[in-house]
Amino acid sequence: MNPSAPGAWWCAVLLVAVTPLVWPRALPASRPASSVPPPVVAEDVRAVAASLDLLALALRSGVPLVTAVEAVAEDAGEKVSRHLRQVAAAMRWGVDEVRAWDGLPAVWKPAAASLALAVTAGVPPGALLRRAADDIRRVERQRLDEAIGRVSVLIVVPLGLCFLPAFALLTVVPVVMTIARSVLAGTS
Repeated sequence: MNPSAPGAWWCAVLLVAVTPLVWPRALPASRPASSVPPPVVAEDVRAVAASLDLLALALRSGVPLVTAVEAVAEDAGEKVSRHLRQVAAAMRWGVDEVRAWDGLPAVWKPAAASLALAVTAGVPPGALLRRAADDIRRVERQRLDEAIGRVSVLIVVPLGLCFLPAFALLTVVPVVMTIARSVLAGTS
C-alpha cells in the first residue's frame, strides 16, 4: 500500500477525528480522589475466595472462628492477610463475629453475610462460607465477561471507522473507476 495514497490519509484523519469521541472518559475533576474506591483486582478477589475456602475447611475441623481466621491469615497474601488479621483482632477484642467483618472492602461482604446467617440459624458456617467463595468467583467471572464485552464493542467502532473507508477507497473505488472507464470507452 502506498502511504501517499489518498485512502491512507483519509483513514488517518478519520481515526484522529473519531478517537476523542470513543475514548473512555476520565473521572470528573470535581470529585476528590479519596471518594473514589480503589479498584478490586481480580487476583485479590480470587485470593479472598481461596481464603474463604480455607476458612471453611478450618471451621469444619472444629477450631473456633478466631483461630481459623488467624491460621488462614498466616498463609494468605499481603492484602488478604491484613484484612483477616483485622477481623481476628476485632474478635479478640470482643467484637461480635459478624460485626468484625464490617470495616473490610465489599468483596468480603459474602463472608459476613454467611457468618450472620450461620449465627442466626445456628448452623456451622463451613458450608455457607464455601458457597460464599463460589458466589465471589461467579460474580468475578460475570464482571470479567461484561468487561470483555465492553472492550470488544469499543474496539469495533474505531476499526470499522478506519477499515471500511480504506476498503472502499482502495478496493471499491478502483473497481468502479475501471468499470466506468471501460463503459465510457466503449460508448465513445
